[in-house]
Amino acid sequence: MNRTFVEVPMFTKKWKELGLTDGILRDLQNMLLNDPKSGDVTQGTGGLRKIRIPMGNRGESGGSRVIYVDIELKGVIYFINVYAKSEKDDLTEDEKKAFKAVVKILKEE
Repeated sequence: MNRTFVEVPMFTKKWKELGLTDGILRDLQNMLLNDPKSGDVTQGTGGLRKIRIPMGNRGESGGSRVIYVDIELKGVIYFINVYAKSEKDDLTEDEKKAFKAVVKILKEE
């Protein structure tokens, strides 16, 4: 299965702020190449998925959450956002609405 990975600027900024490594990103990309639908769909976002990733030695439960969308027809996975589990449990309703608009634009490009 082929996919191109695209990081939106907010994702890249947060990834660096959280101290996540290129190795963790490669592992995430490989996991999504094998199963692009592995993350849980977040309702009300137009198809965004959330997946847990480990953050250092904290394991998955103390790790981070990556928000992404797989545009299967284009063969592109967009990394939209990342946050530490300790920061918040889920996206806010305002974030969901904003990201839904972003997903719509990405699907129409």
